[in-house]
Amino acid sequence: MLNKKSLKSLFATFAGAYFRVFKNSVLNNTLTVFLYHDVSNTPSEFSRLYNLNVFPDLFEFQIKYIKECFNVISPQQLISGSVPPRAAMVTFDDGLKGIFSNAVEILNKNEVPAVIFLNMEPISGEIFYSGLITWLCEKENTFAEHLLGSTGKEHISKPYFLHCTREIVNSWIKQSGRDFKNDVYRFTGPFASEDDLLRASESPYIYYANHLYNHDVALSLSDDELKASYMQNMEKLKCYKNYTNLFAFPFGQPETTFSEKQIEIILSMGADKVFSSLPNLNYSVHSPYLHRIALTDFNNTRLKILYQVFYNEMKVNYIFKSLKKLFSGKL
Repeated sequence: MLNKKSLKSLFATFAGAYFRVFKNSVLNNTLTVFLYHDVSNTPSEFSRLYNLNVFPDLFEFQIKYIKECFNVISPQQLISGSVPPRAAMVTFDDGLKGIFSNAVEILNKNEVPAVIFLNMEPISGEIFYSGLITWLCEKENTFAEHLLGSTGKEHISKPYFLHCTREIVNSWIKQSGRDFKNDVYRFTGPFASEDDLLRASESPYIYYANHLYNHDVALSLSDDELKASYMQNMEKLKCYKNYTNLFAFPFGQPETTFSEKQIEIILSMGADKVFSSLPNLNYSVHSPYLHRIALTDFNNTRLKILYQVFYNEMKVNYIFKSLKKLFSGKL
């Protein structure tokens, strides 16, 4: 009998085949933005836990497929409005070391442009805030109680780390009397150094963009804090000649981690485009607000990549809604 993993793989292959035959032409009028976080043969616990890593050999397979089947564009083409049919972009978030140790070489070899949305505070050696709040929620049992009590709510939805504010986190750390920097570093793995950024900035295919100064949940920030984090990160990024004026929200989930008002704030600060991490195709290719589709190690065939591209389309397709009922929610 097929286990859940095999069943999902079979379903994804069938879905990819369906969309290749019946919906492939839809891509001619869309912009598909792909999202990655880490590319490493030795992913950290953080990357494994949240399914953020793609092994280098598979990453190269995915990049070759994207180059073959899409017209991969640069940030300049996007900003200028020169978006060809079947357009795609490749993006990364955060700035983990594996991007610079592995992905950059593959992108250069295949002549594929990519945008890396960076948090410059962890690049400069400070604690990665996303790593800190996920570490606390995963590893420190009493922190969840502190978080619930500090929110004043009877219940908060998972994932708990999306409810963390700096005030709540700092009060618990002060109360615990501990320094979690080394723990978080081991948990998340290394970030790129400023030397890594400088070397990669010489590539004609690598571009840097804004992801806030650190990886805060934007909804936990006041308007002034959001603006300050955006500006502080931009000032650091402007030191690199490949900086481009694009922005991606950390965590990237609309309404859960950022608001429509905050999109307008970022655009008013001068960003040319704003990106979410909602796995949608972009039908309005000239919109200032765009979505991105994450590829993972699960997407290890062409059909599974197509399955991911059409994932949200599949949710409203009557054939796949019927299949979901047939499988009784096992997928």
